Amino acid sequence: MKAARFYGPKDIRIDQIPEPQLRPAAAIAIFRVAQEAMTNVIRHAGATEVELRVAVDSQHLTMTLTDNGSGVAPGRLKASGSHGLLGMRHRVQALGGYWSLTAGAAGRGTEVQVQIPLSRIQAPTVVDLMLDEPQQ
Repeated sequence: MKAARFYGPKDIRIDQIPEPQLRPAAAIAIFRVAQEAMTNVIRHAGATEVELRVAVDSQHLTMTLTDNGSGVAPGRLKASGSHGLLGMRHRVQALGGYWSLTAGAAGRGTEVQVQIPLSRIQAPTVVDLMLDEPQQ
């Protein structure tokens, strides 16, 4: 049996991730966006560093992934083989959010940013459920 070898970035930083209670479908969609972005870094970027940040404020969940790799050529976003990029954008838009991909200075590195309104993804609280019950 051959051991698998990891050829991705040598330095991966993940900030402490806040834990709002999300609707299960939203949590899966957000995970899939992060997974696809990391997969793209490993497959295409040649990066040695990648950072994933997730922040939650009273209105939004914001996720940002940055790397120091080769960047994305401007025409690549509309290429027919860019299913992963299109899939990330569609998942975020389906949640009522905003998705952007930005190449770094002089084509070095890439940043993927996602911002989604908490009102679209947060699981209802017990109080919310109680308030929604019909009054007798």
